[in-house]
Amino acid sequence: MIFTTPVYTQENTLCHNIDSWKEWDRLVQKYPHDMDIQMLHAVRIGFCKKIEKGTISFEVARDAFNHLHKTVINKAKKEKNQMLENKQL
Repeated sequence: MIFTTPVYTQENTLCHNIDSWKEWDRLVQKYPHDMDIQMLHAVRIGFCKKIEKGTISFEVARDAFNHLHKTVINKAKKEKNQMLENKQL
């Protein structure tokens, strides 16, 4: 599954946007066995806790999350392409 939950550019969007949390909650409930979604959700929760404690900067958390998010999207695209190729064989 390829999903387009936005990458994060502002601190309040990452940790304090209620609509964004609702979207994540909807995703983890809708796809309970999608480990990529579960992982990104857990990482987001962890980064927000670390930002709030002051043990990581917003910029570091944002960059790491965005990198992980892109990696998950690229993996999903690759898997989708592989499935399409297998159907053509």
